[in-house]
Amino acid sequence: MYKEQSRITKNGITIYDYKNPAVHSFFISLYVRAGSMHEAHSGITHFLEHAAIRNVNCIMGGGLYPMLDRLGIEFNASTFTEMVQFYVSGATENFDIASEILVKVLSPIILSGDEIKTERDRIKAEIRESDEKGSLPSFANSIVFADTTLENMITGTVASVGKISGKRLEEYRRSVMTSENIFFYVTGNYSDENLSKLSSLIEKYSIEKGKRNVNLAPVTKNFGRREQRVHIKNDDFTMLRFNFDMDMSLIDMAEADLLYDMLLCGYNSRFFIEMSEKRGLFYDISGSSERYNNIGSFVFFFEVKGGSIYDATRTVIELLREIKSTPPNPDEMMKAGFVTNAYMLYDSPRDLNFTFAYDNHILSSSYSSIEERSAKYAAITPERLREVASLVFRPENLTLAIKGNKKKIDALKLEEIIKKL
Repeated sequence: MYKEQSRITKNGITIYDYKNPAVHSFFISLYVRAGSMHEAHSGITHFLEHAAIRNVNCIMGGGLYPMLDRLGIEFNASTFTEMVQFYVSGATENFDIASEILVKVLSPIILSGDEIKTERDRIKAEIRESDEKGSLPSFANSIVFADTTLENMITGTVASVGKISGKRLEEYRRSVMTSENIFFYVTGNYSDENLSKLSSLIEKYSIEKGKRNVNLAPVTKNFGRREQRVHIKNDDFTMLRFNFDMDMSLIDMAEADLLYDMLLCGYNSRFFIEMSEKRGLFYDISGSSERYNNIGSFVFFFEVKGGSIYDATRTVIELLREIKSTPPNPDEMMKAGFVTNAYMLYDSPRDLNFTFAYDNHILSSSYSSIEERSAKYAAITPERLREVASLVFRPENLTLAIKGNKKKIDALKLEEIIKKL
């Protein structure tokens, strides 16, 4: 049985790995504990993500993309509120070449002013095209996380991105890519020699020591003390977004996962069956369970016809009251994805990489193996899930944000409905 292993390079960088010789590929990630939550300048982490990849191509004399296509290697990155993931993946035989590409992300930014401008313009276009600022999530976050960095968009704004220079990016890169603030995670099929080669490549870089960004979210003064107000943003269509504060000192990550899946995921999830299949209030429902080490948010949203807004809200409250009062049937607790199908995660180096890196080294869990992680989910009882629902789905945790015709929405009527939670 394989387990997560670790080694530390001579320049202080930790490499975690979880091997599976049965697959034919590898997945290597460089994780940086940085993101919009930690920023003093909105959008700079996302800009660094873009610039770092462009910088690798510059270091390679423009040969990066032809090499990736020729060898079938994927090289990309993603920025989140609390971290950045740079990654490479491909066939096992190309592990060493891919390692050489990825570690170049640790290089100083040497892009010219024109190249920085081009990347800045690309990011501004991304911001305009996504229109995230006018979205319901952005509107809701400005209320839920008011006056904290969590209300900011990951991409930043056109104005904030416009003020970021190449010099500022390099200063920021040095401040976050420190030995305490980064780590590598390797999954899939590879040899000990491959890992040793990766270590030796990392050791060629001069990595400064620095403060580790801790995954503790800023807490607003009204967290867990919401006033059951309805917040409405004027629009031509109607969408409701329910946001519940979660105190993660009282709730385990696995418990939050099962509660979320039971209500919102799968063919038999309670919201989908009752509100879509039976009542036709909407076609689909979306959401997320966002967790940090101290707090989190249980979020779901859906679109309805304007005239159905009160019926939809009442149904949501009824469903949540039910799960708070009655333990679920064990068969509907949605454990299969975490228990019965646990080794399907093992079969995907990409998914295994993100899951164990995120769970263990961003959220500070301590799973040594898939078996240990699976056992955690298997041990959760229906009564405990009911208790968790009672902790989360309280009126004082709820922020209801709506996009719709302000003139036709009776906010007071909706507030009376949600107070019955």
